[in-house]
Order: sequence, then C-alpha cells, then structure tokens
Amino acid sequence: MITQLIKKELLMVWRRPRELVILLFMPFVLITILGAALGSIIDGEAPDLNIKLAVIQKDDIAHGEEKIIKKMESLPLSPEEKTGAIEGIKSLNPIRILLEDVFASEEFKESIQVTEMERMPSDKEALKYSGVLEIPAGFTEQFYLHAFFNEEEVPKLNLKLNESNTLEGGVLKDIFTSFQEDISLWSVLPSMGIDPEKLQNSFISKVGNTETVTKSKPINAVSYYAIGMCVMFMFYVAGNSASMALEEKESQIYGRILLANVPVPIFFIGIFVSTIIITFVQMNILFGLSALIHGVSWPNVIDYFVVTFILSVMVGGFAVFISAINYRSNSRSATQIFSSFFIPIIAFVGGSFIPVSQIGGFFEIISQYSPGGAGISAYYKIMQGFPLSDVSGQLLSVAITTVLLLLLAFLIQPRRGEAI
Repeated sequence: MITQLIKKELLMVWRRPRELVILLFMPFVLITILGAALGSIIDGEAPDLNIKLAVIQKDDIAHGEEKIIKKMESLPLSPEEKTGAIEGIKSLNPIRILLEDVFASEEFKESIQVTEMERMPSDKEALKYSGVLEIPAGFTEQFYLHAFFNEEEVPKLNLKLNESNTLEGGVLKDIFTSFQEDISLWSVLPSMGIDPEKLQNSFISKVGNTETVTKSKPINAVSYYAIGMCVMFMFYVAGNSASMALEEKESQIYGRILLANVPVPIFFIGIFVSTIIITFVQMNILFGLSALIHGVSWPNVIDYFVVTFILSVMVGGFAVFISAINYRSNSRSATQIFSSFFIPIIAFVGGSFIPVSQIGGFFEIISQYSPGGAGISAYYKIMQGFPLSDVSGQLLSVAITTVLLLLLAFLIQPRRGEAI
C-alpha cells in the first residue's frame, strides 16, 4: 500500500518537467554564476591588477653610499664597529629594497610593472601610468645622515597618482604609505641596536598566503556555493510536494484513497518517503554535476551520503508539515508563504548566499543550528575532511527539527470523517 502511494508521488513529479527544471537546472546555474562572480571574495583572493608605475630616478645611490662610507671611515671607531656600520649601510638601502625586493617580489612582480624614466612625463603621458614616483636627488645620502648621524630630516618620496585608476592608485598609495612609515622606523634602528634586515624581511613578507587555523582543507567559492545552493533548493522539494498533495485533494484523489480504506497517516507517510527519495536524488545529481564540471569532491563519500540522507529526511518532515497545514486550511497559502518567504530566510540565515563566519557573533551560532545552516555547516566540515563525529551537533539539530515537524504534522492533519 505504501509502496503504491510512493510510486504515485514519484510519477507525479516525473510528469512535471517545469518543477524538475527548477529543482535541478536553476541551482546548478546559480552555483556556476555565484562561484565565478564571487570567487575572489569567498576565496580571499586579491583582484587581478595591472599597475604601471613610472619611476624618475634623480638620486645617485652609489654616490650617496660612497659619501656616507667615507664619512663613517673617518670616525674614531674600532675596525669592527666600522665594518659593521658599512655592512649596515650597504644592506639598508631603501631604494634598492623598494625596487628590487618589494616590486620584484613574488607577490607584486605579476601585478606591478615598473618603468624607469629620465624625466617627468607630461600630463598626457602620465595618464598611461597608475602612478609616477619621483626619487629626489640626495635621497640616499639624506637617509643615511639621518639614520647614522642623526642629521637632516627623514627624506620623502614624491608619488603622484592617476586619479582615473582608483583601484590601482589606492594599492600604490597603501604600499608607499607603509613603506614611508617603515623608512622612518628604519632610520632609527642603528641607534637602537636592532638588526635592520629583520624589519626588511618582515616588510617584504607582509603579503603572503592565508592558511586555515586548523590546517584543514580550504573550500573554494564554487564548492561553497555548491553546498549553499543545493541546501537552499532542497527545501523547494518540500514546497513542491505539499503543492502536489493539495492538488490530489482538489482532484478528489485523496477522497478516493480514503474510500479504499487507507488510513490518513499512511497517505502522509507516502508524501514523507517520496519527498525523501526525491530530495536524495536531487542532491546527488547536483553534487554529481558539480563534481564532473567544477571539481567539487568529498574526502569521505560515506559521510556525505549520511549527511545527505539525514537532510533529506528533514525535508520530508517539512513536506508533511506543510501538506498538513494545506489540508487543514484547504488552501495553498502555506506552500506559497514557505516557498516565497521562509525559504529565502532559511537560506540567508543558514549562509547559502554569504559565509556567516564573516558576520560572526551570536548570528553565527544561530546559523549553525538553523535548518539550512546546520546542513551547510555539516557539508562544509565533511568536505574539509572532518569526521562525522564533528558534525554530530548539526545532525542532532536536524533530527530534532524533523521530529518536531512530524509531530506537528500528525496533530494538524485532518482525521478520517472530517470534511474533505
């Protein structure tokens, strides 16, 4: 008896290609679009930059170093002190650090193109560049005089930004602001007895790779939205099942089933089980396509199937609950409210659109145990390689939600003998 009811529900879905397109095609399209459009934000990657910097070198670096070295040798210092000071002068040249160690580093060499020029470009020529850097004459000598002899002021670099390229100009401004601050600090290092090379290496390595604290497998944007969209659209299966169940009542199919002496709970069990099957198949198709086309993979397939099945059971609980409300009210209002209002809220709170970890606080805690958020969090951890025991809290939340939905559905569903 139950088998025939389940078969009936599955055939009704199969004969509705429009619903199948919505449940399968739409989420996959969104996975592709959102993964590509918001990939850099989710992955924490910097946008592709093509910064062109013109450098007008008016300073004679070698001449400045030579003058300071000669002055250092004339001081009444021991040979060891003179040797250490001269080595510090040669290793702590701010212009060489900027041009050779910063701009030529792995982090910037693909993004910043440096063009050395002998004269200042005209206003028309300057438009070709993101910024124009002028290194004034005597910069090296003035820096060393301030750093080693406490003479002169801290020298300044002259940077003119192209206001039409706000992004590239902003990046250059940040780099030079930080560099200028470090120059001020470097200038006092010798008198403080600090090794300048340590600060130099620290500055050069400011831009680096991001690692997760737990050293777990990072999740890229496509994988994240594959989880988010799949979890969101599985709830539409519940609304679709409830809508079809009400059509059965309107077309007198429900009445004929009761006349065949089928208990009311058995009819709703048919909706429950068929929704579980449809949701389970939907999720596997979507994640299967994501694996084939976008490379979304699961370290432990068994854990994935366990999480998917438990979530499918929850969706079945939603389908029965909404169907019971529809039958009690004899209208589609519950389905319409659920599909157009509650599912977007469930998706937003759960993190289908943006990672709730970026919001943090109490909202993140609520999200992890909401119907959608528990599913996303469980999938997320399983994809990162966590064992199933680490998602027991989320799965318990899903199980409790399912039990409450089934209990409410049983209390709400019409009894035999009530008006059909």
